[in-house]
Amino acid sequence: MDKQKILIADDSEMNRSLLAAILEDQYEIVEVSNGAEAVALLSQHRSDFSLLLLDIMMPKMDGFEVLTYINKYHWNDMFAVIMISADDSPENIKRAYDLGAFDYISRPFDFTIVHRRISNTMLLYARQHRLERIIAEQFYEQERNNKLMISILSHIVEFRNGESGLHVMHVNTITEHLLERLVQRTDRYPLTKSEIALIGTASSLHDIGKISVSDAILNKRGPLTAEEFEVIKTHSAVGARMLLELPFEQQELPFVKTASEICRWHHERYDGNGYPDGLKGEQIPIAAQVVGLADVYDALTSKRCYKREYSQDEALKMIVEGQCGAFHPILLQCLQEVADELKHELMDTTIGQDTKSIQNLKEKMDYDKLFPRKEYASFSAGQQHLQYLYIDSLTGIYNRRYFEEYFQGEEDSEAVVVMDVDNFKRVNDHYGHYAGDCVLQSVAKTVSSSIRKTDAVIRYGGDEFVILFYRIPVDAFEKKLEGIRRSVDRMVIDEYPEIHVSVSIGGVYGRGKTRELFLVADSMMYQAKATKNQVTIHFPARDTDEDKKGSDNVNAQQ
Repeated sequence: MDKQKILIADDSEMNRSLLAAILEDQYEIVEVSNGAEAVALLSQHRSDFSLLLLDIMMPKMDGFEVLTYINKYHWNDMFAVIMISADDSPENIKRAYDLGAFDYISRPFDFTIVHRRISNTMLLYARQHRLERIIAEQFYEQERNNKLMISILSHIVEFRNGESGLHVMHVNTITEHLLERLVQRTDRYPLTKSEIALIGTASSLHDIGKISVSDAILNKRGPLTAEEFEVIKTHSAVGARMLLELPFEQQELPFVKTASEICRWHHERYDGNGYPDGLKGEQIPIAAQVVGLADVYDALTSKRCYKREYSQDEALKMIVEGQCGAFHPILLQCLQEVADELKHELMDTTIGQDTKSIQNLKEKMDYDKLFPRKEYASFSAGQQHLQYLYIDSLTGIYNRRYFEEYFQGEEDSEAVVVMDVDNFKRVNDHYGHYAGDCVLQSVAKTVSSSIRKTDAVIRYGGDEFVILFYRIPVDAFEKKLEGIRRSVDRMVIDEYPEIHVSVSIGGVYGRGKTRELFLVADSMMYQAKATKNQVTIHFPARDTDEDKKGSDNVNAQQ
């Protein structure tokens, strides 16, 4: 078994030698002589270390400066820090603990005490991390289950309403885009990432009150009468009341409060001409304002039983001109700024335009083959072996084995993509393999969030990914790949904000054997990689058409 690794940062060679002599039998020791060297080493290899023994008084960068740097970038999530110094003043000890030190050891060293305290620190830190992982896994499992239940409830309403089943997902996507842009434009609404995510999830319940409206009114073809419209309008208050009638301890939860505000007030308008309460301006909670705008935008761009679908440009024009009621001026600016992103994000509306519901779509493809991805559902006890066989342990997406066993032999594939991370070796060499892992995880997450649930993203090997699209129009295919490239190009990695990531994407669009299409897409990827951060696509059908035109021209001349 490999020894745990300890880094000693001290400008005194004698002190480093004393500590190494105490610890080298049990641990692997690495030494540096100043704080700058410690930061440089940890920036590339911090995941290798379990503990840092850090002196305070050092040249170039003292111990407190190193500790401040470590705390700023959350490196102490990966290893413990023990300060070592001859100065055991209460001020220094307090400052060390305030900056995130795990313990403080004073010189001169007592061999037994040093060894015992370091051993206890390593043990406690390991247990703490294990507990944190267990709690995090339990939290995310509960969060997945909660989102699943919310999705089921909201889709029940959609199916009754004769909608496509995508409306909830679209409103969620539009809401989060608008909120992210809103906090960039103004500090009037200081929302955190977790609060934006909460509002996005709560938006799924915005129309839950429609469960109280009859099918005859919900699915009426043609305009509603004044009386029928009054019935429809009751859904906002009914939805809020459903949530506020939950047990008291649940009513007080932030999610329930936010969801009830959205339910009741997402049809209010900025000028006071909305319903049910005629609220005006900032009287309307910002969550309800944003969801209301997202709801209108998606309703306009979707086909309903009572109306045609408008193009996204038409919808934007109608909203900005006030044809759908008045909205917050800043939100209208945000919508215009994210409009191009939404065009790519909402291409899910192109899935099977000949289908009327998700059920119809399900009948057209083998969902038993596409079992749910890890991020969307957990495997049952009887399916655990599938997770180990077919899910990549680092990124949580499908692995190469899944591609080879389920897709490579297909005879009638349509759109295949091969994608490679640019300059990935340089990231590993310069920042370390942990940084490389973070890059791959971020790329996988970004790509997964950019495709439809009917598509599949696969980690083929190393930094290479494969994406398989099902029934996607050719123009949507081109826009989707460019959207993925752009999303990765704008991606920010929380732990390494200084790392810029781009991808080279090769695609092929045309029916054929998956194995053959994969080879073509791989060739296209290498063409894109010649300049990097590019998309290159091959369209066999277009080449055939051009060849045919050329042949026709030759025949005509003869």
